[in-house]
Amino acid sequence: MTENPEDLIADEFDLETDPLERFNSGMQKYDVDWYEHYMNEYVENKDIKNSYKDKYRDAFDDWKSFMEEHYPERHPTLANQYQIEAWVKSLCRRMRGDNARKQINLIKEVYEWMQDSQRFPHPEEYHPYALTKRKLEGHLKAEDAKDHPEITLDDVREVVESIKHVGERAATVFQLKTGVRSTELANIRLSEIHITNADVLNHYDGSGQSYGAMGSHSQLNDRSNAVFIPPEDVRDGNKRECPTVIPLDDETRRVLIDWLLIRPDNSDPHLFLTQKGKPLERNSLRHVWTKHWHPEYEFDEGDEYRSISPHFSRHWFSSWFRAEAQMSEPRVQYLRGDKQGPDIGNSRSAMHRYIRSFYEDIEAEYRDSVFKLGL
Repeated sequence: MTENPEDLIADEFDLETDPLERFNSGMQKYDVDWYEHYMNEYVENKDIKNSYKDKYRDAFDDWKSFMEEHYPERHPTLANQYQIEAWVKSLCRRMRGDNARKQINLIKEVYEWMQDSQRFPHPEEYHPYALTKRKLEGHLKAEDAKDHPEITLDDVREVVESIKHVGERAATVFQLKTGVRSTELANIRLSEIHITNADVLNHYDGSGQSYGAMGSHSQLNDRSNAVFIPPEDVRDGNKRECPTVIPLDDETRRVLIDWLLIRPDNSDPHLFLTQKGKPLERNSLRHVWTKHWHPEYEFDEGDEYRSISPHFSRHWFSSWFRAEAQMSEPRVQYLRGDKQGPDIGNSRSAMHRYIRSFYEDIEAEYRDSVFKLGL
């Protein structure tokens, strides 16, 4: 459902007195992506984690897409308060207020950088981002996240069954069955997943490629039908505190085989790729979930529930094993990659010790109690 920005704003603005209007026509003449320029020249040189640099790119992409859809005649670095408020309202429909505020702050950096630029000076007496943040302060506060709607296993099965695209079904089932975050799914390499299928293993044997054979990671030695998820300090973008090997049940194995047999055949080591052969990104996964779960499970800001997004898979996974399957809390914490005690370290030996002490304990219980989707 396409949002109408006019419906997102309570007040009218006099666009004829817009302080940035006089710059807009001149800026449109320059075929330059100033957000990409700022990303390459400034963000990439910041002493911050790559995962935080990705937050800049996500915010820039979201903002540019919004402006291109709703205000294509307007240069995105010259948005007025009216347009920024519309974007903020859009963000607040999709995420918590404090996360929306973080997105705005990243876009605001580019505006302030251009205020300092002598080539394209933005008026110092007018700061539409600061004005918007003050006006919508109540929307941008951290609040308790709303609950997801009541969804039964039959509801989940119905949605999964409706997904006909092989890659989209594989990614959705994988997230539901493993509880991994979108960034963690996008980060999985072929060497970090093992599937017992001769055709797949022969095809992804690593010969002639720059990466190892499928399932060749040391954490998968003697562990079939499983995936290894490294922790945050080993893999940028992963948020789990501890390394995890997660079993893959027959249904997950089945949809992954379907996907791997048609996966773009190139030298990229990532498990999931786009149709163009590029690594899947978090925004792509959000699009997949929106495509198949909305509008039935889409909710407005004033509604009781939060809209279904990829994060629902982690909520569903945790709730199923803790509440439905009655798995002990330490074992669920292991599957989620949560830290459990002061003796869990980050060294290679600690990683092996941690995984050995839990994977063999939970493997049989996981396979016996994981929910079935009828695939």
